[in-house]
Parts: sequence; structure tokens; C-alpha cells
Amino acid sequence: MQLKSFSIIVPTYNSENSIKSCLDRIIQETKNLKHEIIIVDDASSDRTEKIISNFKKKIRFVKLKKNKGVGYVRNYGAKIALYKTLIFIDSDIIVSRKSIKNLIKNLYKNQNIGSVGALPEVANLTKKNWSSNFVCLKSCYGNDFLNNVFSSNIQSEFCAINKNFLKKIGGWKFYDSAGGEEYELGYRINLFKKKNLLIHNAKYSTYYANLYLRFKKIISRTDKYISIIFKKKKFDTQGSFSTSNQAFSSFLTLIIFSLIVLNFFYYHRLINLLLTIGIITQFIIEYKFLIFAKKYFGSKMLIFSLFGIQVINLGIILGTFKFCIKKIIKFAFVQ
Repeated sequence: MQLKSFSIIVPTYNSENSIKSCLDRIIQETKNLKHEIIIVDDASSDRTEKIISNFKKKIRFVKLKKNKGVGYVRNYGAKIALYKTLIFIDSDIIVSRKSIKNLIKNLYKNQNIGSVGALPEVANLTKKNWSSNFVCLKSCYGNDFLNNVFSSNIQSEFCAINKNFLKKIGGWKFYDSAGGEEYELGYRINLFKKKNLLIHNAKYSTYYANLYLRFKKIISRTDKYISIIFKKKKFDTQGSFSTSNQAFSSFLTLIIFSLIVLNFFYYHRLINLLLTIGIITQFIIEYKFLIFAKKYFGSKMLIFSLFGIQVINLGIILGTFKFCIKKIIKFAFVQ
């Protein structure tokens, strides 16, 4: 099958530390293919534009005068794209060999496919500490057990979608901060009776932030995820942050912390028993992930993961409280 012409869209914002590696690999992987590379910069204030200028003969570059957010940037790139097949690639990732070709080949295999996404590899380009390595593991967990599968969300970091279809469903939604747009767009793709396919022969590696930054991001993302979960009326079957297992584990963290506080003020054997049951139950739920963590980074990472799991769960709990408070305030004002 002859590969279709395609437009690669790379949104950037203060990407001076990653954009060169990202573009080097894209250019390497697209040799002798009919394509274009569009970089839309979201008003960066660092050296991103200067670094990109070294690639000016091989790319189309647009810099926005004002920061608009990643949803707007992706839509702008799609609007000016010459070709009907769009490949979105985040500026902080490095695509694996042949992944671009494999995304395009799978996009047009049947009419039910709305988007095709790649899977993250367990390869932390940050390589700084256990904290960012844990975030890497949590983001990649589940992919070892997958063949090609359908997902409820679009893989926004690295995916392929038809330009006309993206326009038909309304494009990417604008959020004031990155995160959550992949679930919202994936949901609309499903509403149009199309599916989001994740394939095993398309991979990418990326830079992972530390656990504290991920904790803050989870708080801001959770209310967006919850809204989509309510619309779908079901949890995701795979992934790290929107499955029924993750929700139950977060609920257990809430119970465990509540029992610890209660036990501090009012000691009782029943409280200790319930606390023990809660800890054991959570360990059973997280057991496969803990083995996964040990597989890649050893026993010390397994121990650190016990702490990291609680931090992630606490972020989800706080994000859920934030969602509930917003709904209560909205309801009160409507009334």
C-alpha cells in the first residue's frame, strides 16, 4: 500500500531543551516521503525559535503573538496543513523507528478508525531521579499487556487523524492548561461512531516531570476526566489514571488516611482491623504495577512506588473534591 501524503504538526512552548532531538528524529523518519512539518509556537519566551531556525529549510514555522494553549495551537496547525492526513507530535517526545509510517498505515485500514495513537516506552529521557522514573512507570503501565487495542481517548502526544474528520467533530478543545484534551476529543470521536486505536508497533519516549509536578497536574486534570467519565457512564479499561482500579485505589487511600487520623484521636481495635484490611486490599490492587516497577528499576523502586502511589491517589482525591466543590457552587448559583 502506497503511503499517503501527510502533515506533521508540532506544537511548541518553551521547548528549548527538547525540540532539537524531536525534530532530528522526525526528519530522519520522513526521508523520501511526501510530507510537510509544521511547527506552531505558542509565544515561547525562551530559545525555542532560535533552535528551530536551524531547521527552517525543512519546516514551516509559525509563531503566535499571544499564548493560546495547546488545543488552539493544534487546531491552527491543522487549519494550515496541506495534506489530509495529520500527525500530531508533541515537542518533548522522540518517536521510535518506523512509528510515523505505522500510524498512517493503520489509520485507513477500516472505516471505523477515527484516530491511531502510539504507546509510550519505558524510557525516561529526563533520567534525573526516582521521582520522574516513577512518573514514567505510572504513565507507561499497562502497555506491556496490550496488543493493538481501542481506547476511549486519543493519544495526543503522538497520533494520526484525518483532517476532514477532525474538522467535522470540532477540532481540539481549548483548555487553559495542557491536559484533559485527549479525553474530551476521544469522547467526541466515539460519539461519531469511530474508535481510537492504539498500536504496538508505534512507540515514543518522552521527558517526565517529577512526582510533585505530576501531583499538581493530576489535581487540575481530574475534574476534566470525571466529567468525561460521567458522560461515558463507564471507566476506561486500560491506562493509568481513569480506570476502575485507579478509582478504587484512590478511594482506599482516602479510607486509609482517614482511619490513621481517627486512630490517632481514638484508638480502637476495630479501626486497626479496618486499616489493615484497607492496606492489604490496596496492595493486592497495585501488586501488578509494583512488579512492573521492580522489573524496570529494581527493588528500591518498588519501595518508592508504595509512596508514589499514595501521592498520585491523593492528587486524584483532591481533584475529585475540586470537581465536587465546583459543581456545588454552580448548583447554588443556578438556584
